[in-house]
Amino acid sequence: MDKKPDILFYIDKVLEGNANAYSVIVERHKNRVYNLAFRICCNHEEAEEISQDSFLKAYRALGSFQRKSSFSTWLYRIVYNTAISYVRTKKRAVLSLEDFPADAADFTGTGTTEEEAENEYRRSLLNFAFQKISDEERSLITLHYYEEMSTEEMSDITGIGKSNIKVKLFRARQKMLQIIENTEKKKTIRYEHTEGI
Repeated sequence: MDKKPDILFYIDKVLEGNANAYSVIVERHKNRVYNLAFRICCNHEEAEEISQDSFLKAYRALGSFQRKSSFSTWLYRIVYNTAISYVRTKKRAVLSLEDFPADAADFTGTGTTEEEAENEYRRSLLNFAFQKISDEERSLITLHYYEEMSTEEMSDITGIGKSNIKVKLFRARQKMLQIIENTEKKKTIRYEHTEGI
C-alpha cells in the first residue's frame, strides 16, 4: 500500500513555486482548522472566514515555517491568533442566563428513549455553557479536549505558559459547571412554580 507523502513534501513543493501543492495542505487540515475556528467564534460563517484568512496567512508565511514544531502546531497558532483577533474586534455580547431558552430548560428532546432525550438536553446545556465562557477559554477547552493536545502543544500554539494553561483550563471547567448548575436551578424553580399553579 502506498503511503501518502509527508506534509513537508508539499511544503517544499509550494516553496519551490508549485502553488497547486498548497491545495493538498489545505485539504488535509481544513476540517480541524474550521473546527478550531468555530469553537472560538461559535458562528459557521465567521468560522469559514477565519479558516480562509488563516490559510491565506499560512500560505504567505510558509517560508518562515522553521520546522522546529509540527506544521499543524504552526498552522493552529495562526488559526488561534486569527480567531481571537476576529472575535475581539466583533466585541460580541456575552450570553446571559436568560438567553438559555425556556423550552431548552424544559427540553425533552427528539430522542426515541428517555435516555436519548436526556443526552440531547445535556449536550444543549453543555453547548450553552461552552458559548458563555471567554474566547480564550473556549479555545483552550477545544485544543485540550477536542484536539487532545498536550499542555506543551497548547503553549506553543497560544503563547500561554504551561502552568497558566492548567489554571485557565481548571477555571474554564469551573465556570462551565457553575453555568450548568445555575441553569439546572432555573429549571427546577420553573418546574416548582408551574406545579404550584
